[in-house]
Amino acid sequence: MDNSLASQLVFLDPLDQLHFAERYDLSPLQASDEANAVAVIQQSLMSYPDEGTVLASTRRRLPRFFASYQENGAIYLVLRDRLSNHVIGGVGVRPFAGLDPRERIGEIRELVISPDYRGLGLGRKLMKAGIQKARELGYVRLYLEATSEMRHAQSLFRRVGFRPVEFQQKENADSRREIFPSYFVLEQAD
Repeated sequence: MDNSLASQLVFLDPLDQLHFAERYDLSPLQASDEANAVAVIQQSLMSYPDEGTVLASTRRRLPRFFASYQENGAIYLVLRDRLSNHVIGGVGVRPFAGLDPRERIGEIRELVISPDYRGLGLGRKLMKAGIQKARELGYVRLYLEATSEMRHAQSLFRRVGFRPVEFQQKENADSRREIFPSYFVLEQAD
C-alpha cells in the first residue's frame, strides 16, 4: 500500500490522483532539498516587492530554511517532478507567530509553485496537503498572509475554505486606494 502524502490527498477524479502520484512526489523537506526549495521560493517571490512582514519574514528565514522547519510543530512539504527530478514547489506549516504548537493555531507559509508548473492545479493540491498536515499536527485554526499582488493566491485561499479576516489599503498606479485581504483564516473541526 502506498503511504506517500500524494496518495492521501482527496481527488475528485481517480485518474487525476493516478496522474499526480505517477508524475509528482510530495515529501517532507530534507537537508539535501534545501538549496533547491529556497531557489524555487526566491524565483517565485522575485516579482513581489518587500511588502510588509509577509515576504520580509520569508526572506529572513531563507538562510536557515531547513532548520526553521525542524522546530516543533513545523513541516515543509516539497513537491518534486519525478520526470525531471526537480523541486517545483512546496508548502510550509508552522505554529502561528511563534506560538507554542499546543495552542493549536498554525499558519501556512511559503506556498510556491515554479512558474513553469503554474495553472496545472498543483497549488490547490499543495494547499490541501498543507491543510491535511496541519490537521495531523493538531492545528484547529490556520492563518496565512497575502500581499495585494497575490491575486491568484487569494482566490485559491478562498476556494479551499480560507476566509479573509483583515484588510489593508494600498494606493494603486492610478493613485486610487485599493482594499485587499491581507490575512486569511481557516477554522478546522477537532
